Amino acid sequence: MESKVKNIHIVRFPEGKDLVKEIKRYCEKKGIKSGMVSVIGALKRATLGYFDPHAGKYLKKDIDMQCELLSAMGNISVLNEEPFIHVHAVLGSRDFDTIGGHLISGEIFVAEAIIVEFEGEIKRVKSGNLYLWEIQE
Repeated sequence: MESKVKNIHIVRFPEGKDLVKEIKRYCEKKGIKSGMVSVIGALKRATLGYFDPHAGKYLKKDIDMQCELLSAMGNISVLNEEPFIHVHAVLGSRDFDTIGGHLISGEIFVAEAIIVEFEGEIKRVKSGNLYLWEIQE
């Protein structure tokens, strides 16, 4: 699959909101149907996930402290006619430990994002226990 960059969005999301929901809300507002997202900043708390293929679901870990959002990388596609945000994050604690995983939610302290919007639409389709990008050859 090939796609061209349609637009680059530079966004700061508001404190106290959920990062994943805010990325989705922004994509809905701007009509973004495919792209990639990169975020840095800090979260007041977060929930990370690790997909367990045997259980077919995410194991969740709550991070109940402020942490640096060292890196959050993800993609934007469409599932059920809505933007679907898939983000992985690495978080850093006050004592400089790190933890990472699938970002299920994160309450924003500060979040600065770059969203690279692609032309067209990338759809998600069911593949086993997951929803993955539709393969187009």
